[in-house]
Amino acid sequence: MADFWHSYDVLTYAGSVLGETMTRLALALALCFFGCSKDDADAVAEDGQPSGDDTAGLDADDTAVPPEEAPLLNGLYSSGFLVGPVAGLIVGLQLEFEMSEDEDGNRTIDQVTLRAANDEGEVSEDLAVASDVPVDEDGNMSVDWPLFTLPAAFSPTAGDVDIKSVMNGQIRSEDFACGDVTGEIVSFEMDLAGSTFGTTRWENRILGTPSGCPGAELQEVERLTECPTMEEGRTSDFPSGTTPREYELHLPEGYDGSEPTPLVVVLHGIGSSIDAMLGSENLLDEASRTGHIVIAPQALERGGTAAWDPIGDPAYNLDIALFDDMVHCMSEQYNIDPDRVHVTGMSLGGIFTGTLIATRSDVIASAAPFSGGIFREKVDGWVPIPTLLSWGGEDDTYYGQNFHDLAALMTERLVGDGHFTISCNHGLGHSLSGELWPYAFRFLMDHPRGVDPLPYGTEGLPEEFPEYCSIVE
Repeated sequence: MADFWHSYDVLTYAGSVLGETMTRLALALALCFFGCSKDDADAVAEDGQPSGDDTAGLDADDTAVPPEEAPLLNGLYSSGFLVGPVAGLIVGLQLEFEMSEDEDGNRTIDQVTLRAANDEGEVSEDLAVASDVPVDEDGNMSVDWPLFTLPAAFSPTAGDVDIKSVMNGQIRSEDFACGDVTGEIVSFEMDLAGSTFGTTRWENRILGTPSGCPGAELQEVERLTECPTMEEGRTSDFPSGTTPREYELHLPEGYDGSEPTPLVVVLHGIGSSIDAMLGSENLLDEASRTGHIVIAPQALERGGTAAWDPIGDPAYNLDIALFDDMVHCMSEQYNIDPDRVHVTGMSLGGIFTGTLIATRSDVIASAAPFSGGIFREKVDGWVPIPTLLSWGGEDDTYYGQNFHDLAALMTERLVGDGHFTISCNHGLGHSLSGELWPYAFRFLMDHPRGVDPLPYGTEGLPEEFPEYCSIVE
């Protein structure tokens, strides 16, 4: 969906897992997702889902249908498709309506054509067409789109994304229609429950494209002020955000709290779990050997799939709030070295690692994403941090998304933003092998916050690094 998700600029490189994300999808999600077009579209409702309360550019008279009028939609419209499972993900669309009214006053959408669109005004070829859609006397309509493919050029994942959806809404004026979206992001096996859409005339999009009907007030996600006990092992009721969260905590062998200790946050991929991630060969062994505390959280179910939110604004993003709360509470109860907080993750976990690089560089010392990406713009106060990017070559694909291309885009973005970057094309496809963790933890260990000079600047990479790794100049 255009960044799977109106003016986000979520991906300067791909549009989008999560579109120049969601462009400003992505989802995706995975992973992977879409891009979009609207700075305030990151907001989510109190329950952690997008509220659809996005009416930028609308006059008060646009939000209700005068009883004496029967508005018709004709011509080009800009539409925001807010993807419910991923907070803040909006897919930019262009809709072209041909609508008529018969002598009895019955209205019909004779034909509506759907195209992808981005912030620059670029529009795709026709993606889907629906015909002969009846509109009742109150303006209610249901547009059942056939399966269509969001092209890679409009996707934050730089890969094609298949979508099957129905727009159930109401025509409120000749300038405005809005409602709910149901269906599935087929490529990611993700239900679209909670999704919404809004429209405005194409020539009015400069004032903002709505992505839903007027609705609930928006609230920021509060951070924890009082922490529960952070116990070693599995915890399923950590009170972060709007719902209890799950994590697993491992301390290095011999930890006694007498010395400041590095902390690494480990993030699993889309549809995956804590168990699958921590079961990666050598991960926990290398973490213990190098003296890192490991905390591995579980993603929320979004549309039936465990997925991180790589797009949403930090103020409304439940997963960034979870990161903030875990680091806060761990630092309060353990002897955490504030200059050695790190993050790593695989697949959508690698993409969410990119999100944290862009939004939490004031906290993170260095990062090591595997098969990752960056789907959103950096925040105010951002600083470049050392980053190790690993991926599996041309065969590194998952959910139809090409992580080889995403790695190239992420590398270009990191270097362009001034990050010290190491790239490692291990050629093993979309997988985590035991051979990857020794050099990953060596990199994190060697790159505390503000290290100067950079340890590999003159002598090159240590022997733990395989030949397929190199410093990007």
